[in-house]
Amino acid sequence: MTEQPLQVVAQHLHVWYFLSLYMQQVLHYGPLRTAVGFLPHTLVTMTVGARLAPRLLQHAEPRTLIITSAAVSAAGFWWQSRITPDSGYLDGVLGPALLISVGSGLLLTPITSAVTSGVAPADAGAASGLMNTPKQVGGALGLAVLSVVAAADAPGVRALTAGYARAFLVIAGVLAVVAVVSLALPQRQEETR
Repeated sequence: MTEQPLQVVAQHLHVWYFLSLYMQQVLHYGPLRTAVGFLPHTLVTMTVGARLAPRLLQHAEPRTLIITSAAVSAAGFWWQSRITPDSGYLDGVLGPALLISVGSGLLLTPITSAVTSGVAPADAGAASGLMNTPKQVGGALGLAVLSVVAAADAPGVRALTAGYARAFLVIAGVLAVVAVVSLALPQRQEETR
């Protein structure tokens, strides 16, 4: 459980990349102010992932939490896609960050539970590796694709902002698809003794 907050924070790679560019290139924040601007993301994600998600998993199906977390994150990224050059920190960064962070914090524990449930203890490491490898490869490929989506087709702050907004909208769409596809996940089987 000690690695979980770090793994959840790593899932923010895409939002951190584009949002840091937005804060520095559009809002004209310096590096330190940008870093401080990400504190809510980090703190909320770690708190939800380490404290709330395991407790909820005791009372809810992993499938339910996966669907909920993907939908909440999708809503946060959709809100994030509404940024403009005139957005401020509260409405352009912090508000969406809270939704994204709650959704992301809720996601890892139920996914891990769904992937490893029913797996023999001797095979748990292999199952975990099969879960983490596509996540790492997908993160790199996803960032490459999103960079193309976000590429500005004209100079200026408006074009940059529109590109970042497109990337956030694509992420919201992918998460919405994840929420729908997750409906097909099996329900947890109660152990019979």
